[in-house]
Amino acid sequence: MPNLPELLHAAVSDLGGTQRPGQTQMAQAVLDAVDKEEHLLVQAGTGTGKSLGYLVPAILHAQRSGKPAIVATATLALQGQIIDRDLPRLATALAPILGRRPTYALVKGRRNYVCLHKLEGGFPDEDEGLFDVGEADASAGRLGKEVVRLREWAQETESGDRDELVPGVSERAWRQVSVAAEECLGSRCPMAGECFVERSRAAAKDVDIVVTNHSFLAIDAFEGRFMLPEHELLVIDEGHELVDRITSTITDELTPGMVKRAAKRARSADSSDVLDDTALVLERALEQLPEARIDAVPEQLALALATVRDAARTVQSELKPQPGEQIDGAKQVAIAAVDEIFDNSARMLEERELDVLWNRVD
Repeated sequence: MPNLPELLHAAVSDLGGTQRPGQTQMAQAVLDAVDKEEHLLVQAGTGTGKSLGYLVPAILHAQRSGKPAIVATATLALQGQIIDRDLPRLATALAPILGRRPTYALVKGRRNYVCLHKLEGGFPDEDEGLFDVGEADASAGRLGKEVVRLREWAQETESGDRDELVPGVSERAWRQVSVAAEECLGSRCPMAGECFVERSRAAAKDVDIVVTNHSFLAIDAFEGRFMLPEHELLVIDEGHELVDRITSTITDELTPGMVKRAAKRARSADSSDVLDDTALVLERALEQLPEARIDAVPEQLALALATVRDAARTVQSELKPQPGEQIDGAKQVAIAAVDEIFDNSARMLEERELDVLWNRVD
């Protein structure tokens, strides 16, 4: 097995550069931290060559341990640079020394991939009944053209990754062909064997380097979904943005509009109208509050939240699958929407010590 200096020298030479003291020091520090099972914080100045400074020791560790290393970035730009430029060139440079070409994969959240079952009509239209008629008429033509192009692209793409669609489409169009994690049918989906998401995650289990983003890392860590493969080395690039990205990802919200949309999606439930009515109760309670942090939930808001929570709980019971029932996409979407309303209203009422409540006025 080649050592780190040999690999770093080969990488830099193949890329037409020269070794830099800071880069060499950083690479050795990364490998030492892994060997000693320690945390490491690195501030690399401009011109250090930090990507090679962590990618080379990460590849070496993956070769030694047989487990992938995880690299998480904040921005799509850096993510693209690592996957499309740095890793391909690095793999070519290191292959002769390692005896095989290092492998890598990109892993993203479910919303970033087209859902084949939704394309086949397995889920209700995202916008169905949720927008004003005038608004729908004004955008129907453009939206329709985008969806047609998405359907054509879905027949050709090998990855289903939204970022590979050029030119891109509007967020509303993309939502017509994608689902959130909570809406996915999982193993019950008739298209599970062809699922782009599952294929990408399966492929990531057998590579040396898995590239992802801070948001996906937060979901994996805080929600315990274990979507990333087992690993011993985690590299967080653009670490100065980590707190903001994680905060944004794990922040929950509750609005009257969310309540009304959940009620509409759950219209098959007998008590969906009751849930819909609670949206107005919540709206009136929020109107009495300024845009500010809520240190203690006032009585009127607490009553409104309890009303929403209780109505959501009733609808949850009515949507609960019966023994042997096959849940379709429409019902899964309804269940996910109502679950979100119940969970968020209940959590806000709990006033957990580490939670921060904020009222935002649009």
